[in-house]
Amino acid sequence: MAAKKSRDWRSGNREGRFRMVQMTRHLVVTEGKETEPRYFEGVRAALGAANERKVAVVVKGTGKHTLDLLDFAVEHCRYAPETFDHVWLVFDKDDFPASDFDAMESKCAELTDGLRTFHALWSNPCFELWPLLHLRYTTAPMSAAECQRSLAQAMSKDLGIEYRKNLAGLFDVVDGKRSEALQRAGRLVTYHRGLGNVKPSSQNPATKVGEIFDVIGPYLVG
Repeated sequence: MAAKKSRDWRSGNREGRFRMVQMTRHLVVTEGKETEPRYFEGVRAALGAANERKVAVVVKGTGKHTLDLLDFAVEHCRYAPETFDHVWLVFDKDDFPASDFDAMESKCAELTDGLRTFHALWSNPCFELWPLLHLRYTTAPMSAAECQRSLAQAMSKDLGIEYRKNLAGLFDVVDGKRSEALQRAGRLVTYHRGLGNVKPSSQNPATKVGEIFDVIGPYLVG
């Protein structure tokens, strides 16, 4: 049954894939409906008019979780008038089953072919770890509530800004320290590797959100 589902997911991927111009289109599908979409809308806006002709970003906040999020992304790709080269799935560990959380990377690998790449941008425990890493490095395991509280404290102390879930402009507020966040996220990868933590569900804290900037970072203004 799993193999059949995988084939069903892949069906429709090869229709209308020819291009006359060199442009990459990105679909960002987020589990959250507030913080994550607002952050990635900030990323999209930062492309600027010139680079928007080279990199187009569509952001969808769904409220769906793990494998349901992937199903939503595949269905959107199947029926959307646009053709997406990259699909970025942004989701948290929170309290969801470790098996579903860990399966997302392999499912994305199964769906990736020469026409479209699926990326699992997971965070453990939650998305707020990514903006927190712009301001602090920590290896302390934490719950989502603790992570959000740490972010709020760091933003208040360092930036004089009160953090809330629907904060507008989060990307602009923290992006000046993106290089530090990427370096700290990489340190966490090394830290967990040293502990033998291989599965995403065992890597608390850790996040892969920064990987999107490997692709679109060069196009961002500023």
